[in-house]
Amino acid sequence: MKTKPLDEREFGQFIRHQLNAGLTQIDKPIAERLHSARQAALAGVLAPQPSLVGAGRHTLDWCEDHLRPFLMALALTMAVLGGNYLMSAQRQDELEDIDSALLSDDLPIGAYLDKGFHSWLADNSSQP
Repeated sequence: MKTKPLDEREFGQFIRHQLNAGLTQIDKPIAERLHSARQAALAGVLAPQPSLVGAGRHTLDWCEDHLRPFLMALALTMAVLGGNYLMSAQRQDELEDIDSALLSDDLPIGAYLDKGFHSWLADNSSQP
């Protein structure tokens, strides 16, 4: 008859059952030593210990505290510069459109510079 392999949980329960069954056969001094060793092991696991991980966490906290304002200022600066670039590019396109309209028009450029031309335009625009 073939038995199925135990999963991790079932294996843990099996080991616990075997250990509990064997506790009745252990002498009291050995049981007390095992108990004190277990308590010491648990205290070592639960007590915070200095390590590189703790140092890394401290460094990370320092970086978050000191770099966050710098990164926010950098992001704001980049947003302002990006907006300024886009606005100047848009303005450049508008100026190019005006220049090309002036150059492709039938009137010479000098006509736009003549003050009499502006008054003539004003007079003609008021007429139906």
